[in-house]
Amino acid sequence: MSKATVEQTKMGTEGIAFCIARTLIERDPSLKAPMRANLRKMWELLEEREDHAAADMVDTMIKALNDPAFFKP
Repeated sequence: MSKATVEQTKMGTEGIAFCIARTLIERDPSLKAPMRANLRKMWELLEEREDHAAADMVDTMIKALNDPAFFKP
């Protein structure tokens, strides 16, 4: 795949993950804390495996969970 295609795939995957997370949290706000904890564990595992690109994607999701513009507190 070309570099542009890889970037588009990455952005699309992140977008889908954000939509799923937001829908779940809007329906049940109590899911926000466990989702944040699971993402943190996933980030640690990916960093341990030195998969920095995947860890960066997970980190983006963690930051979004903390962003009141995207996920209302």
